[in-house]
Amino acid sequence: MTDLISAPDIPWPWAFPGRQDRIHYFPRTGSTMDDARRLADRGCPHMTVVIAGVQTKGRGRMDRTWASDDGGLYFTMVIKPEGVVRPAEAVKFNFMASLALAETIREECRVDARVKWPNDLMVEGRKLSGMLSEMEAPDGVIDYVNIGIGLNVNNDPPAIDPPPVSLRSLTGRSFSRIRILGLFLDRFEALLQNRPDFAAVMTGWKKYAGSLNREVTIVTLRETLHGFAEDVDGQGALVLRLADGTRRTVCCGDCFYG
Repeated sequence: MTDLISAPDIPWPWAFPGRQDRIHYFPRTGSTMDDARRLADRGCPHMTVVIAGVQTKGRGRMDRTWASDDGGLYFTMVIKPEGVVRPAEAVKFNFMASLALAETIREECRVDARVKWPNDLMVEGRKLSGMLSEMEAPDGVIDYVNIGIGLNVNNDPPAIDPPPVSLRSLTGRSFSRIRILGLFLDRFEALLQNRPDFAAVMTGWKKYAGSLNREVTIVTLRETLHGFAEDVDGQGALVLRLADGTRRTVCCGDCFYG
């Protein structure tokens, strides 16, 4: 896409009363993360949301590709926090988003979605949703945090490892992506408004955690660790007990378990 103007013949923006001016929908684009960054750099308002019907260059964490065929929900939110927020606090927005999405899917779709550290959604060991975040923090203060989410809804994700799954394949039903997104945004913004109480967010997140109290493998850019996932601390880092009894706190990485 060369211009960030919502197509007038697409119903998405008008399906969100009160948010129409912040919703940008593209039937097809390269990456909503790239589109959202351009909007953020141009000074778009807080909670601007870029949505794609199909992404041709969708990406996930650790430079992976995110398959983005028609029927899935692919979007990026531009978050502009109030006050002075340091880069170390950016991870809190990810946990808010994964908690809000898990609760939305569990209540609306009646699917036992579990959060996998740091922010994937899993159902019975299969990936339902992935999340990617980027931020701009000149002079050590966050200007904006962009969170991109890919959720398999009515699409048929490709057979990869770990195996993905969609809401339709789990339930045999198709779901309204507009309704799911609207419920999620309402829930996420409610958590944002209560941002200082991050302990409550973590309590909720742990309630649905599927990667705690079990043996896991953590892959970072520098090393691979094997151990028992004991907890997630107040900053969102995974507390891992290694085979020799020592504990390691891991701030970022991929988590795998059988």
